[in-house]
Amino acid sequence: MSDHDDSASTDGDVPRIIVRYLDSDDSAIEQLERGIEEEGVPWTVQRVEADESGSDHQRTDPTAVAHRAASDSGLKIGIGVSEDGELTLHHARLPEDDPLFTVANATAREARTVGTNAARLAKHMPLKPLD
Repeated sequence: MSDHDDSASTDGDVPRIIVRYLDSDDSAIEQLERGIEEEGVPWTVQRVEADESGSDHQRTDPTAVAHRAASDSGLKIGIGVSEDGELTLHHARLPEDDPLFTVANATAREARTVGTNAARLAKHMPLKPLD
């Protein structure tokens, strides 16, 4: 169900959660994907390129990356992953500076829960607490 796309293209015909990362640890992304997959929601993973349009802040701040991903997502849900492993879950209808969750130095369990919550948001289900 995952679509690993290293470009910044749109999500095609199937609405998907968009996960965008900035040269981060692959294990955090793996755990995010597991959480999303367990809930049965489609997603795509995209690397944020240095030449992507926008200011440096928009390319490097996980909250800005997550909001932009949410705006580009057919489901209006995006996750930004920073170089140091900070995870941000965002919805396109929220103000850019007010994400649903931000988790610094996320453990594997927390990363998986963020993925689960992104999928549950898409399914209009209650979110799981972050421990």
